[in-house]
Amino acid sequence: MTITEKFLEFFKNKLEYVIALSVFIFFFGLSVTDSGKKTEFTLYDTLLKIKPEITERKDILLVDIDDYALEQIGAWPWSRDIYADALIRLREVGGKRVVFDIEYLSLGQPGVNQAYVKNEFPAAYKTVHSEILQYLSDFSEAISTKNIPISAAKEVGSEMNSYIDQQMNSLSSSITSNIFRDNDDYFAKAIHYFGNTYLTINYSLINTNDDSKPAAAFAREHMMFTNVEDTAGSIVRENVVSRKENSLEKGISPAILPLLSKAAGAGFPNVIIDADGVRRRIELLVEYEGAYVGQLVFAPILSLLKPEKIIRNGQQLVLVNALDLNSKENGVRKTIIIPLDENGNFMINWLKKNFVDADPKNSSFRHMSLYALRLCDQYEEKLIDNLTSIEELVIKNSAGYLSYRDAALWVHSSYKDLSVWKQALMGGSRSDFDEYFKTREEFFSNYGQFLEGGFDTEIFATLDHFKEVSGDSKYEAIKESIKKNFEIYHSDYKNYLEHIAGIKKICENSFCIIGNSAVGTTDLGTNPFAKSYANVGTHANIYNTIMTEEFITPLPAWASWLLAFALCGLSAIAFRKIKSLKGRITYGVASSIFVFALITALFAVFRIYIQLFVPLFSVVITFILVSIFKFVFSEQEKSFLRKAFTMYLSSDVVNEIVADPSKLKLGGQEKQITALFTDIKSFSTLSEKVTPEHLVHILNKYLTVMSDLVLEQKGTIDKYIGDAIVSFFGAPLDLPDHASRACLAAIRMKQAEKKLNDELLASGEIPMPILTRIGINSGAMVVGNMGTDNKMNYTIMGNDVNLAARLEGVNKSYATWILVSESTWSQTNGAFLGRKLDRVRVVGIDTPVQLYNVLAVRSEATSTMVNLVEKFNAAIDAYREKRFSEALVLFTKCSEIDPDDSASSIFKERVKDMMIKGIGDDWSDVINMTSK
Repeated sequence: MTITEKFLEFFKNKLEYVIALSVFIFFFGLSVTDSGKKTEFTLYDTLLKIKPEITERKDILLVDIDDYALEQIGAWPWSRDIYADALIRLREVGGKRVVFDIEYLSLGQPGVNQAYVKNEFPAAYKTVHSEILQYLSDFSEAISTKNIPISAAKEVGSEMNSYIDQQMNSLSSSITSNIFRDNDDYFAKAIHYFGNTYLTINYSLINTNDDSKPAAAFAREHMMFTNVEDTAGSIVRENVVSRKENSLEKGISPAILPLLSKAAGAGFPNVIIDADGVRRRIELLVEYEGAYVGQLVFAPILSLLKPEKIIRNGQQLVLVNALDLNSKENGVRKTIIIPLDENGNFMINWLKKNFVDADPKNSSFRHMSLYALRLCDQYEEKLIDNLTSIEELVIKNSAGYLSYRDAALWVHSSYKDLSVWKQALMGGSRSDFDEYFKTREEFFSNYGQFLEGGFDTEIFATLDHFKEVSGDSKYEAIKESIKKNFEIYHSDYKNYLEHIAGIKKICENSFCIIGNSAVGTTDLGTNPFAKSYANVGTHANIYNTIMTEEFITPLPAWASWLLAFALCGLSAIAFRKIKSLKGRITYGVASSIFVFALITALFAVFRIYIQLFVPLFSVVITFILVSIFKFVFSEQEKSFLRKAFTMYLSSDVVNEIVADPSKLKLGGQEKQITALFTDIKSFSTLSEKVTPEHLVHILNKYLTVMSDLVLEQKGTIDKYIGDAIVSFFGAPLDLPDHASRACLAAIRMKQAEKKLNDELLASGEIPMPILTRIGINSGAMVVGNMGTDNKMNYTIMGNDVNLAARLEGVNKSYATWILVSESTWSQTNGAFLGRKLDRVRVVGIDTPVQLYNVLAVRSEATSTMVNLVEKFNAAIDAYREKRFSEALVLFTKCSEIDPDDSASSIFKERVKDMMIKGIGDDWSDVINMTSK
């Protein structure tokens, strides 16, 4: 055999194992390529969608810089005083921690001090303006009353000019120093004011300005974790890989020092984007100069949990003796184990929701536009503006200003005191926040009492009096205008109270994350559930996963490969044992479903993630390829079987073997079957009377007819030996009635022989009739494909085969056409009409055999044939019992019934001869045949 033939033979013999191993190796190799990884990502996303929804923590609040905020406040980027004001307001309404997903890597632009422009500058200007006017008025009056002599006017005027110049310079200096504000300083004070504020430290060197080094040094000293144990150096190695994959330069770029120095902590906002553009995992720690930067929300989480130390151990990050925030008792500690993937990344357990949705129930976490905080300030500013407007009402009676003015001035004065208190809190000179917020609540309560204090009624009564006294209708118009204003004041106050109450309800005890989520921003990404998801939501999902401790535990890739290898091996074994296509399909589908169900169940119930790509596709493709190759080889085998057996098996038998080749066992096997041998009487005489070519023509016609009759009874043609046919029944397919089929085939052959002779003699194709002798025997015979790989024959052998061949020849001695052995006759169950002949001992076989001459199918036999058989059997019995006279009479009657029955004549003559010559004492009815 050639190498190719040997390989094909090996492949066929070990088909299932070769395919299973090849498929495993293929998908193992594919799994480490980008295509394989992307497919695994898709399967992982499917598992995420199937698993139950994760718990959603109610303390998470996303303070969105959304489209509405941009529309109301102005285009991006905003000046930093906006964030400062938001922080100041957030502390008052109950926010506990604020994380900025915004990087402040450079100094901001100065801004206009709106408080000074709106409040302090008008008051200062008014004071200077009033003093100058009063000075000029006093000077004029003094001149007119001659309190100042004309001679002194010049000197007094010079003093007045000097005073006015001094006041104007003072006002100018105030404007210069106060109208523009350092927003970075203001933001820094707001960060300090809020307290638990967390900024960013980018873990790549993207900021190289002069201020970056002091900021990095401060971050290393104050914002990074040093209680991390990583004896294997895993974090450092993984950081190197991560930076390389994202083309990042080693280093850190924290927020500018003025801001960072006031923050409670900082973390890196960098995220990992998988090869398909989706965010699924994140680093939690990045090493820098022996210390570690925490992820943006992991940094405040560590501040909350306060673990004694952090240990990196294999695929785990262990928070040792961290505070148990879920415990009802304070100070309870426990160790928290955070599972990591084989690259050291934390798997985010995403909520199955959009970032925001029209239905808040379908949004990820709670949301509030940052403008809601801004609106609180605007409402408050409007209340103070309204108070100023009330102060500026100049309504007097004979006793002077009405009482509203003093009340308004008192309320306004208390607000100014609060402003001073606020500045002290921001500057750090005071820290009594609780008292400050309590006093602010009292202020707004007093404000409400002022509006409800009846001061508007006093004003209206006074104006009615003026109208009545003067008869001037203008007082009515003034009254209506003030009335409408007071309605607005009441409405504004109500709006403020309702809005601030709503904001407090939203923000109380919240972990706030501020970031850009507007549609136009570039800070949008993709997660497993949404193609467009604001990246600020990534940090919320990280916080939620860690704080709920509903971690996803990813097993290493080798676990997936080992599972795939085992499943492929089991599939190979199963497919070798399962023979039917239906069985293979059932197993293939079931095994595929099992693999998917197993991994899905582990993920859904225990959140254990085994990579699905290699096991699932290995099992599925193994099943498909085995089925395909089995089909191809089966078709080849079927083609071989059809070609090999069609010439000597019936089409029905061939079809059954093709459908189930196991019914044909290559090699020899012993079976109980029936052999049938035929031979043409005086064939040599016939061959002498025709040409060789014509003899072949005659034989072909004859053998075709006879062979078809054998095949019709599902017999198998063994071979042709000249004019003889060797056939058998009961192999390769089991035929319970193989003996009967052989006998029926023989009878049909003799019937077909007569018809064939009539046709050939009538046409002159044969010079003499063709007469066939048939021998049949049933017994244990060895049957199978025998020979070599290149030349084999499906044949039979054994003593019982030889006996069938001998019986065909024994026909000559009795002038019969169909002889069968007793083993055959006993299996036909009386279906045929036949007679007993001698018991004979044929050449080569010592055991005597009872011969039976089959004449016809019993149901088809004529009365003459039946009568003949009855008399003949009686004659045989008399003969064997040595009642020769009776036997002679009976054989004679047989000849009378059928004068053409040569067997009756042969036995009649034998009996006559024995009666004349006599027999010895050792006489036996067994006849020894001396020729084949």
